[in-house]
Amino acid sequence: MYKPRFGAMAGSALCLFVGVLSIALPASSSSSSRNARHAGADLAYVQKQITKYEALPPFELKAPAFDATKLHGKTIFNITINSTDPYNAGLDKAQAVVAKEIGINFIEFPDTGQPSQWQQGMMQGIGKKANLIHLVGADPAVLRPQITLATKAHIPVVSSNLFDLAQPFPKYIAATVPVDFGRAGRVEADWAILDTKGKADVVIVYSPDVSSAPYMVAAINNEFATRCPACKVSTATVPIADWATKMQTAVSSALARDPNVNYIIPVYDSMSQYVAPAIQAAGRVGKVFISTYNGTPFVLKMLRDGDIVRMDAGEDLDWLARAKMDQNMRVMLHMKPVPDEHLPLRVFTKKNVGETGNPPGYNEGYGHAYIEGYNKLWGLKGG
Repeated sequence: MYKPRFGAMAGSALCLFVGVLSIALPASSSSSSRNARHAGADLAYVQKQITKYEALPPFELKAPAFDATKLHGKTIFNITINSTDPYNAGLDKAQAVVAKEIGINFIEFPDTGQPSQWQQGMMQGIGKKANLIHLVGADPAVLRPQITLATKAHIPVVSSNLFDLAQPFPKYIAATVPVDFGRAGRVEADWAILDTKGKADVVIVYSPDVSSAPYMVAAINNEFATRCPACKVSTATVPIADWATKMQTAVSSALARDPNVNYIIPVYDSMSQYVAPAIQAAGRVGKVFISTYNGTPFVLKMLRDGDIVRMDAGEDLDWLARAKMDQNMRVMLHMKPVPDEHLPLRVFTKKNVGETGNPPGYNEGYGHAYIEGYNKLWGLKGG
């Protein structure tokens, strides 16, 4: 019978979605035994899910339209969790492009992921009398005094890339753009179940200091429990600041403890740069594979060119940028925020990774329906 096994291993570096852990994962040191595989995996279901998400994602947002031209000349001050990270830098660049199309001033605050820098950024945004401050992954909990000052100055603060759809967000921020991390986790699990034909022996690698981590890991565990009761799952916890120095060691230790591990699920794909070397050093290439999430170009290239990454559930940064701008503009226009921007997800495997370009790019392989969809909602040409 499926039973998750939680380990206490340290790991390494800079994450995409960061926050203070708000809900603790259930902890257990017991491991699931490799009993006779008495409960068959639901391969038909997981195949259906993978097929569904291999297709181009549809534009599904249904929300009140508005005139975006009313916001010409307004200013958004953007503070990203770490502006030096390639994923974050790409997302910020995409937001700046969309803002320019609309006529909104977009100010990017440079930082290296330190909360003290986010605090400085908040004060700069207030000093510049921005019309909105946007926190991308940066945790509002460590910015409460600065957010209070912004609110007193009538500057709304919006958070994105941090909270799960099912996760409550602080009432002292104006709105959030939540991510369906649970869906991403379930797809990661579905692929491992499908690719091993229901014989998955998996190590989930995640950072306990990520606010959405409990939701994502719980979704992965639930998917295994529901769709592959005989699968074996363990975890390796790797704090964000330790990715570069400890993640490879953490994964190596997990592989040494269990010679039957056949899949690693690093919940965010940037972790793969540390997980893959551990697989190589253990001499397990061709035996241990990666299922992950985000669609970062260098990981898509690993998927295309090698045999370690087998699946990456990607998201279009241009689409995400438009979703963030949509919510930000609604807040600046004093409209009711939308609870779900219906962010895209597309499964990339060897079969369709070629659609992401050569070399793979951030915004390739997702279609263009969302551009027309948002332009229509915003009253812009092309909608």
